[in-house]
Amino acid sequence: MGKTQVAGLIGQTAVLNRLVQLGYEVLMPWADYLGYDLAYVVDKEETDLEFSKSRTVEMVRVQCKVAWLSKDRSYIAFNTATLTNRLTKKRTYHGIAEWFGVYSPDTQKVYMVSVSESGTKGSEMKLRLLPTRNGQEKYVRWAKDYEL
Repeated sequence: MGKTQVAGLIGQTAVLNRLVQLGYEVLMPWADYLGYDLAYVVDKEETDLEFSKSRTVEMVRVQCKVAWLSKDRSYIAFNTATLTNRLTKKRTYHGIAEWFGVYSPDTQKVYMVSVSESGTKGSEMKLRLLPTRNGQEKYVRWAKDYEL
């Protein structure tokens, strides 16, 4: 097993562990080609009328990622796409997963980021740990807001 595969397995295990700690039922896909690493079950009970209740169960798909720390230690980043031909063609996770489960070995934390927040072209997404040098607040994604 290569270094990248080991890192991915560690990240996936960290996300799985955190979801289980929070009481979620976690599912593992049978096939690699499905495009997501794990899923969890959300069980909702809703009152439709005063006397009627309905229950829905949905599966939420998660693509696990391992974040890296920036050189100045001010943010963590992760890729929001995968290379399909190992060189240039990127595939995003829109329609394949609902969430990125991001593990940072540097912070020892798991973050959940909606796939819908990532661009449709696919690039890296940054979660800030420290304030920007110029004090910018607008469009900043703070890591603490995504912590699971």
